[in-house]
Amino acid sequence: MATSEAVPAGERKHVTAVFLDIIDFSTVASSVDPEDLQTWLEQYYKTSGEIIEANGGEVTEYLGDGIVAMFGLSRADELSALKAVRAAQQAVDHFAAQDGGPIRAIELRAGVASGEVVVRADMSNNWPRITGTVTTLAQRVQEAAHPNTVVMSQSTAQLLRGQIPVETLPDRVLKGFSESQTLFRAQTAPARQPDAKKGIVGRDGELAAIAAAEGPVLVLGEAGYGKSALARAVAATAERRQFFLADGVNTGSSYHPFKEWLLYRLGKSDPAFGDLGARFPQLTDRACRCLALILGMPEGQVLLTEVSNTGLQGQIQTALWHAVRMDDSAALLVFEDLHWFDSASLGVLGHMLDVQDGAPHRIIMTSRPSPSADSLAERAQVKTLALDPLSSDGALDLLDDLSGGELTPELRETLLERAAGIPLFIEQLYLRGSTTGQDHVPDTLMGLLAERIDEAGAMKPLLQKVSAIGRSFTLEMIEAIAPEFDRPSASLNALVKAGVLDRRSEVEWSFSHALLRDAAYQSILRKTRRDLHGTICDLLIHRFPQVTARDPAILAEHQSKAGRLTESVQSFLAASKWALLQGAFTDAEGHARHALDLCQAPEMAPKRPDLEIECYTAIGSVVMQYAGFTAPPVEEAFDQVHQIARTRALPGQESSAALFGSFSFAIMAADQRKSDEFQDLLIDLSKRGTDDATGTEVQLAALAAQNCSGFYKGNFDHQFQKIAQIRGIYRAEKHAMMITRYGMDIFAAAQMFEAPARAITGTTDRVTDLVAETDAHQAVLNIPVMQPYALIWGAVPLWYLGAGDAARARLAEGLAVAQDQQAEFWQLTGAAWHHVMNAPGGAPDPAFLKSFGQVIATHDAVGVNIGAPYFRAHFAAQLAAAGRMEEAYAAGSKSVAQSRAHSLHVWYPEILRLHARTCDALGHGDEARTCRTLARETAARQGAALWTLRLLLDQAAAGQLEAEPLAQAVARFDPGTVVPEVEEGRALLSRA
Repeated sequence: MATSEAVPAGERKHVTAVFLDIIDFSTVASSVDPEDLQTWLEQYYKTSGEIIEANGGEVTEYLGDGIVAMFGLSRADELSALKAVRAAQQAVDHFAAQDGGPIRAIELRAGVASGEVVVRADMSNNWPRITGTVTTLAQRVQEAAHPNTVVMSQSTAQLLRGQIPVETLPDRVLKGFSESQTLFRAQTAPARQPDAKKGIVGRDGELAAIAAAEGPVLVLGEAGYGKSALARAVAATAERRQFFLADGVNTGSSYHPFKEWLLYRLGKSDPAFGDLGARFPQLTDRACRCLALILGMPEGQVLLTEVSNTGLQGQIQTALWHAVRMDDSAALLVFEDLHWFDSASLGVLGHMLDVQDGAPHRIIMTSRPSPSADSLAERAQVKTLALDPLSSDGALDLLDDLSGGELTPELRETLLERAAGIPLFIEQLYLRGSTTGQDHVPDTLMGLLAERIDEAGAMKPLLQKVSAIGRSFTLEMIEAIAPEFDRPSASLNALVKAGVLDRRSEVEWSFSHALLRDAAYQSILRKTRRDLHGTICDLLIHRFPQVTARDPAILAEHQSKAGRLTESVQSFLAASKWALLQGAFTDAEGHARHALDLCQAPEMAPKRPDLEIECYTAIGSVVMQYAGFTAPPVEEAFDQVHQIARTRALPGQESSAALFGSFSFAIMAADQRKSDEFQDLLIDLSKRGTDDATGTEVQLAALAAQNCSGFYKGNFDHQFQKIAQIRGIYRAEKHAMMITRYGMDIFAAAQMFEAPARAITGTTDRVTDLVAETDAHQAVLNIPVMQPYALIWGAVPLWYLGAGDAARARLAEGLAVAQDQQAEFWQLTGAAWHHVMNAPGGAPDPAFLKSFGQVIATHDAVGVNIGAPYFRAHFAAQLAAAGRMEEAYAAGSKSVAQSRAHSLHVWYPEILRLHARTCDALGHGDEARTCRTLARETAARQGAALWTLRLLLDQAAAGQLEAEPLAQAVARFDPGTVVPEVEEGRALLSRA
């Protein structure tokens, strides 16, 4: 018979539990008559119950001599902790003062603990009303109490707000609780009252300080201190104003406050690209595309293939700043809640602060104390204004303003005493006190807000549902997630009147304070929360795809909270890639690390290895962008990929892109062992692949890795075989989009290695055609981000052929494109080849050497080890030409040692040859001969005709012409070649 899973009904509550117990009751009970004992116990139960109820609690269990009571159970009440401790003190003190009659030497002790419980709604089956460990904790706490004392947990002590003095007890481990607990003993002496702050009436002083500030102002304060109210009061005096509002639910969504501002200014929730140009007519097309990109429009995504991540980040910042300026050049700009700004948005704000260049904007920022606020406060142009609670006079002024001076003196005094000068407390306490007529109000913010949610009555379930969406929500989403509510607009507007919600537009509302949303959300049962988030996930995917296109992190968060962990990992990785492409590096890394954290859940064990490979690859790829190839976090990430891949018997085919990325990192870092292992894993994956599109992509990735590895090892015959296989199965119309997963076009990456390899091996007749093929393929791809690669790398075989002018022109074009795209890697690589190709025939000037040296140092710093030894060898040759022989020898020796250690020997013979020339000049004949011997052996093994020919020409120049080997080397080249070294060899042979 099929059964359905029982869905619990009820809600979560924060309560305080009291456990009263008679010390050594069994000894006492054994010495008295049972009838007397029963009479005494009944009075004990009755009196204790009366004390508990008089303080607002309720007895939930009688356990022989123990009594369990709850405070804040039936109704949220943040005074519950204070009431519970006072009730416990009164009970203990009452029975300590009694002579006990026939029951002698009675001593009580009490334990108090606060925490979250689940309150069951249906009590018809006589199941326990509450579920949670708070009762057990209270019992264990009382066991640590001395006779006639009250001891409380740290969670309770923190809620007293100084109303009852406490003594801190030594930490201890309580039975049933693994972690050490800090306990506190309640004292009877009155608590010391804090000194009142003086000299400030309301916020007049702060308003004056803001008015007097010449630059941006940062308002700092804790939650509820009135930061937003102060900023909005200033904004109310401005003729024009613009707000950029963060949302604590969307802190992982890159550029979120600016996207919300754009949507508001466009007046549409799903705008088209043309709306940007119409709203911001002065913006360039490229700037509009930057805005389109962060809004998730396809017209903006073309930038992902045209501009590097770093360059795109700068362009987005500039576009947003121009949009703000052009939208209203004299507006007051208000940035609220910086502690919730994502890192990309903080970057935009920092850019705005740096480039105001005389713009008439005034800027006000608000934040809780946070690292982001600290970084802004350090800027010289920012004035920081710290908010404190209001003085007693200021608090009175605010309360009178809210009430119109119509409160009774007693109620006003009570409200002010409870509010402790915090503006939000005053506002919310006034709302409750003035509408209910009660003067007994909650004492802390969260309890107060929980009461505000409770008072929504029949509309509370609606508040709970929309709280799962976030602080803001649209009517369309409400109707989808809560179809059981008829005419939700009317209910929402009623909540606006009650001060719980704000209406942002005809179809959008938000909680009036983020903490109100938190209070509603925290009251939902975990199972119900999961179901709500699951519903939201389905709605986002099927009904609101534009939201997920614009903010993939939003979907990832809801999937995580819905327990759809595998989907959430993939969405966070998609969000990481999206943020990386936009240059939001910190956000990209954060998303990838969040995905990695989700992988650790026990239910993820079967899929964990493959997903972890993707996560670590994403982390390494992001950090590499801003920290270099060999930064410790990069190495750690790819080491993890390496370790998982080695211990994972059969990685899934979905790991191929991550493994290819790890292979690429290992190659660029010149780590042959790891690159070989990743290459082998890709080969294994391709052998297990299918005949479908996925299987072909994996096969292409494996062949591309072998092609690349063959080139850098100098195994050119193997390389040529692999590129031939790639040509046989690659189709641009099918496989060009692999760039979005693999980071490069597989065919272009493989094909571009062939031309320099042909030049090195002497099959030079194909080089020109291969370079032309590169350009033709780029035209078909129309992926500008590949252009620096094609132009710069395509210049190398031309230079090897001796076509110096054509090579330098192509290189210059590639450098210009790289600089325009701000593609830092290709700028660095192009700069190195520029110095190699433009080295003077004679002694270089100091400026050239200094510039070349800086390029070498940068290669070392970022860890692009694969080309560093070759470029260093050419730098050493230039040092020798300048007569700086000792420096040349040191640099050459280092390049030889690096190349030998890396075992990726495509340029090893050439490095040895150049170093041998320096050794000859310094009289190190034996070392020079050793270098040349090793160089010839390596070049011969590689079939590297160009390296062999250069070695033989050097020997001939030194008077050691070897005619037969030279003739054999020349014959390796195509007969019609015009390579300078070949012509020189032919000339020598003709004279021999």
